[in-house]
Amino acid sequence: MKLRVLLTGHNGYIGSVMAPVLAGAGHEVVGVDTGYFHPCTLVPDKVRVPAIQKDIRDLTAADLDGFDAVVHLAALSNDPIGNLDADWTRQINAEGTVRLAESAKPAGVKRFLFSSSCIMYGMSEANVVDESSPLDPRTEDARSKVRAEEAVRRLAGGGFSPTFLRNGTIYGLSPRMRFDTVLNDLVGTAVATGKVVVHSDGKPWRPV
Repeated sequence: MKLRVLLTGHNGYIGSVMAPVLAGAGHEVVGVDTGYFHPCTLVPDKVRVPAIQKDIRDLTAADLDGFDAVVHLAALSNDPIGNLDADWTRQINAEGTVRLAESAKPAGVKRFLFSSSCIMYGMSEANVVDESSPLDPRTEDARSKVRAEEAVRRLAGGGFSPTFLRNGTIYGLSPRMRFDTVLNDLVGTAVATGKVVVHSDGKPWRPV
């Protein structure tokens, strides 16, 4: 079934890969992005989608009118930014996400997919975590995801169905690369210097 999808953060690391996937599946995709990273293009976009250049905090119910689904990726997405200014992460990742969902529901949006994170589990001692595992957010980024999930979950019902995707550590080629994630950093260093540099004793692991 063809859906009209609003994709926030469509010019980001994940969004610039996801937009052509959604379009290729036959959906009508409209992006939302501040455009800060649009000039930082490593490889050409496979498709260009219509876009709204806005901060997600400025979106209104009118911007969401006529959409069947929202795929919400837009965020400040790493711990150093949270350490630099925790208010930015709280305002954009938590409050911005909740406001977006609160605008989507009365606009008639049925599905709301939120790109959350497994960082919410913190330093879990469990070999495998699932939806019932306790949360232990240790950073502002992680706390923002917990707050957003809790608030958006309360909006469920009345034809509004939110889904939370607790993603692991992402990696791979994108039109707008991130080299701060662990595997991308290791590969980038190897290509640039001929050496894989590990800044630890080698014992930590990440859910790649």
